[in-house]
Amino acid sequence: MANSREEQLRNNRRLARQITGAIALVLVIIGLFTVLNWMVAAVRAALDDSDRRAMYEDRVYGLVMFDVPPFSDVSQVDETVFRQAAIWGTVYKAQSNGTLNDYERDEQTGSLILPQLEIDTYLTNLLGPDYQLTEGSFETEEFVYTYDEARQGYLVPVTGAVGLYTPEVERIWNEGGHTYVTVGYIPTLNNNTSGELSLTAPTEPTKYMDFVFTRGENRQWYLSALQESEMQPEAAATATPAPSTGVEDSQAIVENSLSTAAPTAIPEETVSEENGETTAPPEETAPPEQDAESTAPEDAGEPQPEE
Repeated sequence: MANSREEQLRNNRRLARQITGAIALVLVIIGLFTVLNWMVAAVRAALDDSDRRAMYEDRVYGLVMFDVPPFSDVSQVDETVFRQAAIWGTVYKAQSNGTLNDYERDEQTGSLILPQLEIDTYLTNLLGPDYQLTEGSFETEEFVYTYDEARQGYLVPVTGAVGLYTPEVERIWNEGGHTYVTVGYIPTLNNNTSGELSLTAPTEPTKYMDFVFTRGENRQWYLSALQESEMQPEAAATATPAPSTGVEDSQAIVENSLSTAAPTAIPEETVSEENGETTAPPEETAPPEQDAESTAPEDAGEPQPEE
């Protein structure tokens, strides 16, 4: 009895060790998968800079909209250029966030009243706190912006046909103490020489510019220059409208279709397109009757007598 009792205890201890080992193995496997997922997520986060690209797209949106020319220093640029860029950059951000309708409207003009404080904040994030902005109404080639002193804001004529391009950040890199942001310019539907809407607008960038940012206060990066980029658009990026058929060719096609669909009729009279004279159609003439003698073969002789 004693031996069987000890053997039973040994079996119980062995089973307990097996169960404990199995649980430990499961926990190790779970831990390995967890660590592996953490590593994959960390690598993916390090390689994915979509949030950073979106941040720079918001910052330069207003400048890209109006295709601001290159400059080597912000002091060389007219102040109204940055003020207009700040206004529409703020409007675009409000549209993206769905808060555009939260702004007050002017009762007389229906224009949106954009607070001066938001314009200052936009320019501070773009150009730094040292950039001084003058308040008051101003005018550009596109719009006249009226400043409402009582409400401390600009009357913005919100319209759907604003801007020549939309930005798309292609790459971000550091060099020589500066951060370079290559931005692709995607034309909008109304970006053409006639000013009319174009349904053949490209969906890929047709030009690239490098926005140069320099580190300023609080280790923040602010725009200091805008220059041409070495990146060039691909040939397929420029959309070319399909060749249109000429007016005369289109008319001919329609006439041919009508003529095949309707029974043929001989017109009583036709009008000459050149001089407008009316001429009668040529009369149908029967083909001349052929002379029996003329139709007889020349080498036909008299019938030979039968033998």
